[in-house]
Amino acid sequence: MMKLQKKHVHVFIVSDATGMTAEMVISAVLVQFKEIEPVFKKFPYIKTKEQIKAILTQAEAVEGIVIYSIVSQELRSWVRKEKRKMDVFTIDLLGPMLDRIGRMWNLIPTFNPGILRRVGEESIRLAESIDFTLRHDDGQGIDTLEYADLLILGVSRTSKTPTSLYLSCNNNLKVANVPIIENIKPPDNIFKLRMHKVGLTIAPERLAFIRERRLKYAGATDYLDITHIKKELGYCHRIFNQIKGLQIIDVTNSSIEEVANKIFEARQ
Repeated sequence: MMKLQKKHVHVFIVSDATGMTAEMVISAVLVQFKEIEPVFKKFPYIKTKEQIKAILTQAEAVEGIVIYSIVSQELRSWVRKEKRKMDVFTIDLLGPMLDRIGRMWNLIPTFNPGILRRVGEESIRLAESIDFTLRHDDGQGIDTLEYADLLILGVSRTSKTPTSLYLSCNNNLKVANVPIIENIKPPDNIFKLRMHKVGLTIAPERLAFIRERRLKYAGATDYLDITHIKKELGYCHRIFNQIKGLQIIDVTNSSIEEVANKIFEARQ
C-alpha cells in the first residue's frame, strides 16, 4: 500500500502572550486533516506592527498561514488591513469572539493580554500551596519548614489542621502545623525560623469537651482528663514564651474562619 504523501503547511502562530491558546486550537484543527503535516513556528509576546509585518512577510514567502491571538484592537485592525496587500492567509482567533460577545451583552473587553496565563499560574500556585500544607500537617516535613509562609503551633485538637487548610485554600499560603506535646521538646527549627508563627491556645474545659467527642480517644484517660489537659496547656505556653514574635490566639469561642482571618490580618 502506497504511503500517503503529506503536504507540509507552514503555520505561523502569533500572540501578545504565550501563544499556547492559539497553538492548541490550530493543532486541534489540523490534526483532523491526515493529508497535512504542519510545520509550526511560534512568535510569543508580539507587541508592534513592525514585528507582525516581518512575520507576515515570512509567511507569504513560504505560502504559510498565520493564526494570531492578539487582544489589542488596534493591532488586530492593522493586521486585517495589511493582509489585503499581501498573498497570505490569516486567522483571527480572538477578535470575532470578543466583538460578538461584547455586542451580545453590550460590554467592552479589557483588552489586557496574558490574563488567562496569569489565572493559570495562580491556579498552579494554589495547588502547590495546598500540597505543601498537606505534606506539612501535624509535624510532617520538619526538614522543609523553612519554605512555609506560616507556622501554626498548639496542642492536639486546637484546630491546627483545619485552620491551616482554610488559610491555604483561601489565601494561597503554604502552611505548616506542628503539635506541642507535653514533655517532648519541639523541633529546634521552630525557634529559629523567621516566618510568621502562630500559637493556638484554648480553655481546658472546652478542649476536654472537644476531645470527648472524638470517640477514638475514649480509652485514653490522660488525653481527656482535665488535670492532664491543664498540664499540657501549661507546657505549651512555656514553649510559646520561648518563640520570639509568636502571635497567640485563643480559639475557645472562635470559628475556624475567625481564627484564620486574625492570622491573615496580622500578616498584612
